Amino acid sequence: MKTILILWFYLLLPLSLLNFTFTINIVTSQCLGHQQSLLLHLKNGLIFNPAKSKKLIHWNHTDDCCQWKGVACSTKGNVIALDISHEFITGGNLTSLFKLQYLQNLNLACNEFHFGINSEFKNLKNLRYLNLSNAGFMGQIPTKISHLSKLETLDLSTTFTSSSQHGLKLEKPNIVEFVENFTRMKELYLDGVAISAKGEEWCHAVSSLQSLRVLSMSSSNLSGPLDPSLTKLQSLSVLQLDHNNLSSPVPDYFGNLSGLNTLQLRSCGLSGVFPKNILQLPSLQVLDVSDNQGLHGSLPNFPNQASLSHLNLSHTNFSGPIPDSIGNLKHFSTLDLSNCQFNGTLPNSISNLAQLVYLDLSFNNLTGPLPSFNRSKALKTLYLNHNYLNGTLPSTHFEGLTNLVSINLEVNSLHGRFPSSLFSLPSLQLLFLANNRFDGQLDEFPNGSSSSIQMLDLSDNNFQGHIPMSIFQLKRLNLLQLSTNKFNGTIKLSMIRQRLQDLATLDLSHNNLSVVDDNDIPFPKLNNFWLASCKLGTFPSFLRNQSTLLYLDLSSNQIEGTIPNWIWRFEFLAALNLSQNYLTDMEGPFQNLSSAMFLLDLHDNQLQGPAHIFTKNMVYLDYSNNRFSSIPAKIGDSIPFSIYIFLSGNNFHEKIDESICNISTLRVLDLSHNGFIGNIPECLTTRKSSSLKLLSLAGNKLSGQISDTFSTSCDLRLLDLNGNLLEGTIPKSLANCQNLQVLNVGNNQLIDEFPCFLKNISALRVMVLRSNKFYGHIGCSNVICNWEKLQIVDVAANKFSGMLPTTSWKALMSDKDDDMSRFDHLSFDIYDNNTSSVTLETITTIYSKKSKLKLAEVVSIEPLYVVDHLLSHVYGEVSSLRRYADSVTIVIKGQQMKLEKILIAFTSLDFSSNQFEGPIPEEIMSFKALHALNLSHNAFSGHIPSTLGNLRNLESLDLSMNSLRGEIPTELASLSFLAIMNLSYNHLVGRIPTGTQIQSFGANSFVGNEALCGPPLTQGCGGEEQGLLPTSSKTTNSHSSSSIDWSLLSVELGFTFGFGIFMMPLILWKKWRLWYSKKVDDALYKIVPQLDFVYERRGGKRYRSLRWKPY
Repeated sequence: MKTILILWFYLLLPLSLLNFTFTINIVTSQCLGHQQSLLLHLKNGLIFNPAKSKKLIHWNHTDDCCQWKGVACSTKGNVIALDISHEFITGGNLTSLFKLQYLQNLNLACNEFHFGINSEFKNLKNLRYLNLSNAGFMGQIPTKISHLSKLETLDLSTTFTSSSQHGLKLEKPNIVEFVENFTRMKELYLDGVAISAKGEEWCHAVSSLQSLRVLSMSSSNLSGPLDPSLTKLQSLSVLQLDHNNLSSPVPDYFGNLSGLNTLQLRSCGLSGVFPKNILQLPSLQVLDVSDNQGLHGSLPNFPNQASLSHLNLSHTNFSGPIPDSIGNLKHFSTLDLSNCQFNGTLPNSISNLAQLVYLDLSFNNLTGPLPSFNRSKALKTLYLNHNYLNGTLPSTHFEGLTNLVSINLEVNSLHGRFPSSLFSLPSLQLLFLANNRFDGQLDEFPNGSSSSIQMLDLSDNNFQGHIPMSIFQLKRLNLLQLSTNKFNGTIKLSMIRQRLQDLATLDLSHNNLSVVDDNDIPFPKLNNFWLASCKLGTFPSFLRNQSTLLYLDLSSNQIEGTIPNWIWRFEFLAALNLSQNYLTDMEGPFQNLSSAMFLLDLHDNQLQGPAHIFTKNMVYLDYSNNRFSSIPAKIGDSIPFSIYIFLSGNNFHEKIDESICNISTLRVLDLSHNGFIGNIPECLTTRKSSSLKLLSLAGNKLSGQISDTFSTSCDLRLLDLNGNLLEGTIPKSLANCQNLQVLNVGNNQLIDEFPCFLKNISALRVMVLRSNKFYGHIGCSNVICNWEKLQIVDVAANKFSGMLPTTSWKALMSDKDDDMSRFDHLSFDIYDNNTSSVTLETITTIYSKKSKLKLAEVVSIEPLYVVDHLLSHVYGEVSSLRRYADSVTIVIKGQQMKLEKILIAFTSLDFSSNQFEGPIPEEIMSFKALHALNLSHNAFSGHIPSTLGNLRNLESLDLSMNSLRGEIPTELASLSFLAIMNLSYNHLVGRIPTGTQIQSFGANSFVGNEALCGPPLTQGCGGEEQGLLPTSSKTTNSHSSSSIDWSLLSVELGFTFGFGIFMMPLILWKKWRLWYSKKVDDALYKIVPQLDFVYERRGGKRYRSLRWKPY
């Protein structure tokens, strides 16, 4: 609806500015015979459709030609004006036309001549008005047109779209030569004419036309920058330069054009700050600078005398508040500020815009309550969706708005009861309130059958109770979406089918509803069917005959058994979601399928056997968490246009097919947790796969080395190779992946030094190297760059040694309370643009050309604005279509924990099970955002820093199995979030600090520190007794104490003598003693899994000893 309204505006606006026709004066003089003869000869030479003609068809010999429609004569009977526009002319001969030498006004617009402009137009030397717009003329504009020096209005414009080609060209002559004789020109329209001139050239050319009032050159291949010579056009009232590549700022000298009425610079690649003085021009009525993402600015205070009636700043980077002075714009009819960065509350003065017809403030950062619009009686369209508006929705805000057609308030924070009086607005056709916080029951409302509502979306709220039957009386409904609420009860599909005959979209998903399929008769017009989590149990029988299905979602319905073959044979089915059921197999045959499917989601079922592919159109494929055993050979040729492929959690055991690299559009590839073998295909890291943003091969049996072929165009955001059998080193070329956020190569067999070269990747947030064979120091003294965003580091279970570096990691030092955005989840945009709106145009920007054309063809059964709305819903349901949430597995207290979504605020350091030594770096104590710190199983020495109390967000602390000395700092008691702590097996002394948090940990957190005392240990401090265990009783028996068992004496003496012979060399000879201790330790380490090595430094030397693990 929004798109259609805007489209109509832009179709009608030029018509209002451009006088296609002219006034034809009725005169009493009779048409001269030779003039009539020329006109009839012209008619006979033209090819036109008589059934549609309204002018030519009436020309005849009997009537005076001056009385013919489209003809005007002078007082002497000469033809001076001719209008044969919109006559469905498709060709013919114009020779007779060029003999009408008295002609002053000529209009041939809106026909289909399909040939070039004849140079004989030069003979019409008296022409003042020439309109050849959209007449089907092609090729080079002839030089001799410029000889018509009396011209005041020239219109050669053609409607141009991104998919069409320019019909007319202005190359020889160029723009300078073309206009040099037009000294009288007042209106010049060259829209859609290929001019291809640079800024200085065309600006200087048109600036010579001193009388020019209207200049329209949209879609003319013009370049920038805009030249100051345009200030010579002091009579200019209309300037339209839409859809050119001006690539320059908007000059502030436009504000000096005091008579400027209309300024249109839509989609011109404008940048910089928009001058406020232009917005404050008293004469300005229409301003459109939309679709210029690089353009910044803010709204000024509008004066009382402002004439502005149309303002379109959509899809720019305008920001700041909407000023209260906007209420001064009494003539305002159209305001479009959508897809900008405006913030603050909506001013109440907006209620004063009595002439307002169209208001779109969607996709901004607006807050506060919704103002009343009940004074804007002409209002037809109200779009405030995708903001942060809050408060209730009073019915009085919309009272008396009899012309209101569309209300879109979805994706805000509006709450309270829904005003059912909205259903009574007589013209209302569209009502979207999805993704808010409305609650309570929906009330029944009267006269539902007489309502005009066609589209109703109340999904993603907190509505509860039964769905009111009044909704099913809205007989004009073609879209009904009530998903993700708390509606309950039983709904019979037959009832909906009988009452809502025009229904095309039905969405009842994710409620507490039981939907009953009680009839196999198809819906008359149903195209989109969402019944996820509706307790169906089986496939609805009527679907077999629902031939026009476009989107089908039956996920989470406990459906068992086989997927029927008919489901693959729908001609228009673009998206199918059968995930989270109990499906086991697919019914064949699979040959000769005509499926047009783009999205197929079968994840979390029990499907087994070969994983079939049904169509080459597939863009999104999710077969994860099933039991599939094989992938089709040459899978890359089977789905050549895919963007998302999820095959994780199956039973694939073959090599990864290198044909997958042939998918040039591929951005997400997840093959994790299968049994893939062999090497990682080198092509996945080369330039051929530069579009790839996510590559997850974790949990397989891949071997060999990671290829050092990451290209300079690498665009990876997540690389997960965890849990394979990979060897070798981390490739140096990985540093080419400058946007990498997550790197996980843990649990492999890599042998390498610490990858300091990765410090050049400033975007890196997660680095997991654990359980490999990395060695050496982790300091990077020769590297200048620092990881400014690194928040999770896991290098545990390697052979790193030396002292920890004191590198500054800003992400760990920041304070999460200072930045609320840190509570967002770590994710990345699958798309390269930053637009927040989801439309067919924006989502297909990463599709192949064939996929774009095919999808446009498939969805053409729905209006474009409906398609855009449905796509927004689909992308909301399947969040990974737009943004992919990073995930990683970390280890806390010996337990693996998978973070499916990583909070930007979550930070963790795990340096455990290495050979680090020396004191704990004081700089770690400045990591205010740190949540988990694990330094266990190393050889750290010295005291526990008292500044540990600075880590007020710390939740997990493990310093066990080190050589830390001294007392436990009392500051630990202030760590109120600390849930896990282990200080065991060190050399700590003194009393355990008292405090609420410390006392919550058991004795296991402190054992192995011989001189530590106090609760929760049983050992008391300073002679205190803490629950000492009773000594065992001694029983004296005189007989047993005096008697000797002589039979065993010889055995004991023999054993003692033999043991002494073996032990004496170990006691006396140091070399033997050390050799023996090492062998015993190694044997015990292998036999007893609870033992682990601890490294300590004493007397300048490093020693190894065995200790019990703390868990």
